[in-house]
Amino acid sequence: MRNPVETRKLKFDGTAKPSWHGDLVDAVDDRWLVVFFERPAYAIRGEAVAYALQFYGMRQPLSILVCFDDTGTVMEWQCDAGLPAIIRGRVIEFTDLDLDVMVNPDGTHYVRDVEDFETRSAAMGYSEEAKQAAWKGVALALLLVKRKRYPFDGSGEALLGRVLAAQGPV
Repeated sequence: MRNPVETRKLKFDGTAKPSWHGDLVDAVDDRWLVVFFERPAYAIRGEAVAYALQFYGMRQPLSILVCFDDTGTVMEWQCDAGLPAIIRGRVIEFTDLDLDVMVNPDGTHYVRDVEDFETRSAAMGYSEEAKQAAWKGVALALLLVKRKRYPFDGSGEALLGRVLAAQGPV
């Protein structure tokens, strides 16, 4: 790895999913950090993911994971509403607030986990600010998808191509 980072997906109560390790491959202004993962321990509908890019919102209440197959074709986009990411040294942390916008390769999309959001926001005591951030994250994801804005404008696919080209032949 050329620019290794550890990424942590936290819940509002501070519990964490297992960390992922990848390469920081891009930063867009002070708005997005992008991390590349090769062969993450992740599958979509039972099919292993070959590559993934995670776009961490540094000011926005949103993190976007795009997964690719071995040919570099998008398998799925998952937009996690949450608190803006924080970077500490080589660790990027993102607090997931349960609401997701799932986007298929053809651009069709839907909001997922509304019931989980309602249950966990009560159980974990989400603040009003956190609840508002979650819905703002959903609204932002829907706007980006519908208007084909970064990273839904082909930027993810282009960045993957650049990252793979820089790695050279396998």
